[in-house]
Amino acid sequence: MGKVNYINVGCGSKFHKDWVNVDMVSFSPHVKKCNLIKGIPFPDNSFDVLYHSQVLEHIPKNDAAFFIKECFRVLKPNGIIRVVVPDLENIIDEYKKHLNQNLENPTPESEANYEWNVMELYDQAIRNNQGGLVTELLKQPNIVNEKYVMDRMGYVGMNTRKNHFMTRKEKIDKVMGSREIQRKVLRLIFKKIKGIFSSKHAQIGDFRLGGEVHYWMYDRYSLAKLLRSCGFENTAVKSPHDSDIKDWATYQLDVKDGMVYDPASLFMEARKPQSQA
Repeated sequence: MGKVNYINVGCGSKFHKDWVNVDMVSFSPHVKKCNLIKGIPFPDNSFDVLYHSQVLEHIPKNDAAFFIKECFRVLKPNGIIRVVVPDLENIIDEYKKHLNQNLENPTPESEANYEWNVMELYDQAIRNNQGGLVTELLKQPNIVNEKYVMDRMGYVGMNTRKNHFMTRKEKIDKVMGSREIQRKVLRLIFKKIKGIFSSKHAQIGDFRLGGEVHYWMYDRYSLAKLLRSCGFENTAVKSPHDSDIKDWATYQLDVKDGMVYDPASLFMEARKPQSQA
């Protein structure tokens, strides 16, 4: 397997070295830093595949069409876009299921599941500090509905929870052994120092403009509609394992070591029409 003409937009720390990887902040030599708010910095018709996961929901609704049109622009005719976002429909279904269960026959586990579903809906939209209520829950030694939470969060949740319970030595060894994590720690330290000298309102403003909060949510109807309105066709819901992208499983972007990164997500693909240039 070698270099491919694929791009991962807003990749964070989830990227493949054979792709072009871009994000607002880079912690790796395999990731190009660029200001995605201003567009995707590549010429028209550059890529065969464009992928972004857990990115679109962080863009204000009024700016979403511009971002998707940029994705359309840099794709070649017949190119594939793959979008992964939190699935509003799935979260609502789970919320209603546990709401009804708690109205009829509540249990400690069903009550915890209900609270988790509400958290899925709102926490990342309203939080004023990194990680929000989700991180606070994952720090707890015992979680009543841990299996359900891990089933909802997948690899991301498992890895986050594991990191919280590493020993001090393990954390130091991990930081010292990873240049990517060293840069991330230095950035967090800088933010902490900056926070000491700024007001609470300024700290909250900096955080909420920093890219972590959710500005909108999508379901299979609204996401397909947005893609079609920007010129894409043949929209189709996929699974984490299923894709029209050649050799998809080998890149481990939605599934790592057999575990789905974000199981409660919507996975959708579409194509740029062949006639478009």
